[in-house]
Amino acid sequence: MENKEFQNAWTTPRQEVAQQGFSTTLYKDWDEYGVQQHDVHLNGLPTGKRHIVYKNQFVNTCSKQYVLLPNEQVINTVEKIMKEHPEYGLVPDMSVNNNAKWCNQNGNMISSKKTSVFPSGTTMFTRYVLDEEFDPTGDGRPIKMGISIGNSIDLSRGFSIMPYHYRGYCTNSMFHVATQQVLADGNTELVGNVSDRTIPSVIAQDNLRNGERFVKEDAKAFNKAMRNVRHTKRLTDELINENIVRILSSLEVLKTRYSEMHDVKMTQFHAQRIADTMPKTSLAKFDFMDVKEKTRENGTTYFEAELTKESTTQWEGFNALTDYLSHGSLGFNSTMNHYREVDRIFAFATTADDIMAIY
Repeated sequence: MENKEFQNAWTTPRQEVAQQGFSTTLYKDWDEYGVQQHDVHLNGLPTGKRHIVYKNQFVNTCSKQYVLLPNEQVINTVEKIMKEHPEYGLVPDMSVNNNAKWCNQNGNMISSKKTSVFPSGTTMFTRYVLDEEFDPTGDGRPIKMGISIGNSIDLSRGFSIMPYHYRGYCTNSMFHVATQQVLADGNTELVGNVSDRTIPSVIAQDNLRNGERFVKEDAKAFNKAMRNVRHTKRLTDELINENIVRILSSLEVLKTRYSEMHDVKMTQFHAQRIADTMPKTSLAKFDFMDVKEKTRENGTTYFEAELTKESTTQWEGFNALTDYLSHGSLGFNSTMNHYREVDRIFAFATTADDIMAIY
């Protein structure tokens, strides 16, 4: 069925279900946010699907089990929690990166731009930082640590809370996507009985918070849970607040890791992982490595990396990648996916063995 037919179904909403072809009836209307869900019918029968509409533009089709959480509602809820808990010391990060082509910026919120698939603003992250600065290297170029809270109404990602930092010197930002605490509604391994510390994904999160080495099996379970996040049950203020506290407690681990990265050199393994995961057009920008395109016997190509500047610290390599992503022109979701790769390569590990444990 062509997308045009789906779009026509909700542009002329009917409360009476048509007996032939596709038709829709309004299921729920968040009028103050411009968000709607419409039940989809085919030949007078329910399909079990719903259309998501944002500011009179078709967004996506979801199942009836999907609980839509408007981005504006998330922002209002988080602001309410922050006002109720000044002891957290978090303030809105109003920093602006004028060269960021991959997102729209509005105060402490960044959101997705219009694409060929989605209208603008369907995915967003709101940013909060601690007022106190942290200088991991002692070079007078401090960063501000904090949290970022994300959500989407286009099914590209679930509600999540993750560590975040902003470096004013170079206007670099880092979203620790792989480190995120995801509120995966309906995923009991993540937000159900969190007192049960034997669940593999919870073990992996505990290892992360404590700065311990990932166990390969636990890491796989953790990453699988990250990928399978969906809105399938309602979030509560209490649940959001609990996970803000968890992420705040993890910031001390990241501070330690940043300081260690300043003293530890890049390895050949880091260079190869960058070549394997970062956009091909970006590889020439990293002056600490050289990349050559090779051809396998079956005719497929790959990139072989060589660490040419062995004095490069992990902190320098890390910032080179975050600089590229912060000021790059990739799409919103592509940028966030590449932040995840940077997080995996640098934020968890010191040695090649450590990195292998999270793949």
